[in-house]
Amino acid sequence: MKTFVAFFEIPAINMERAVQFYGTVFGEKLEIVEYGEEKMAFISSGDQQPIGCIFSLKGYLPTSNSITISFYTENMDESLALVREAGGKIVTEPCETYEGAKDYFAYFLDTEGNRIGLFTRNIHPGES
Repeated sequence: MKTFVAFFEIPAINMERAVQFYGTVFGEKLEIVEYGEEKMAFISSGDQQPIGCIFSLKGYLPTSNSITISFYTENMDESLALVREAGGKIVTEPCETYEGAKDYFAYFLDTEGNRIGLFTRNIHPGES
């Protein structure tokens, strides 16, 4: 199967707050780098090249009603607890993608107001 997502950007107004939030949720230390007026904190998957970033630039605004990215999690309950701990708000509790699928998703708002998804496969939340 092809990989269709090449890179993602999560907009932030308060870069330090967003980096703290995602650092807590991902369990990673994220570093802010500046390129002129742009600020970025890259997110990697293991030792790979960055797969996305938290991004701050004038006019680039967070949103809760546009395209949504979803991150895979092995443990939905633990991930949602980290979202809450970091100051995020759960907007859709875990539910099955469709009846009988055994795949579950949930949505949260990050500290910047972006709607982000979590996705897990074949594990009912509460059983992980």
